[in-house]
Amino acid sequence: MEEHHLETKKTARLFTLGDIEAATEVWIVLHGYAQLASDFIQNFQPLVSSTTAVIAPEGFHRFYRKGFYGDVVASWMTKEDRLNDIEDYLGFLNTVVDRFCSERHQLHILGFSQGVATACRWVADGRVQPYSLTLWAGSFPRDIDLPGGAENIRNTRTFLAYDEADPFRTEESWAKQLDFFKQIGLTPTKYQFSGGHTIPRDEFTRFVETHINPFLSS
Repeated sequence: MEEHHLETKKTARLFTLGDIEAATEVWIVLHGYAQLASDFIQNFQPLVSSTTAVIAPEGFHRFYRKGFYGDVVASWMTKEDRLNDIEDYLGFLNTVVDRFCSERHQLHILGFSQGVATACRWVADGRVQPYSLTLWAGSFPRDIDLPGGAENIRNTRTFLAYDEADPFRTEESWAKQLDFFKQIGLTPTKYQFSGGHTIPRDEFTRFVETHINPFLSS
């Protein structure tokens, strides 16, 4: 048996909040596993203003949450043919920036859960340089091309948001993550929130007010 790969047309989906053309600040938010961008973007409604807009791209992989029926959800990739999936979604995300953003926009990237790895790979790829990178309730991927990829992320103000009660977080996994950050020379600003494996609106608003806004005004 011989495996082949073909490039083919794929229609991608994304959702927006706010007036991107009028905005000076744009957040691109990347959902987690088994979510839809249309639901995920609602967490960021408090961000929207006359100067701030939000874009939520959606992963290509859609499936039924309960196997053969029920809600349809999406993910960014699986372990099967993963390198091609990564390259495909990086191309999609770069196209989103080319289509909706310009040099006058302050670009912020946030990943949640599985979207954290997606966001990290995207910034590490080097074709986008955001003002900030927020890793919310997820793990930094260990397949980043070193040292170049790590250098691209070190040049970005990076925030690590976590809840000690997150069911997906263990002391062992947390220690490994911090050790990996040390190995690659990355010192993210930590933000501890309450809400488990979610992005509570009030916690996210507090995060922006206490961490992002002071950074932008400094």
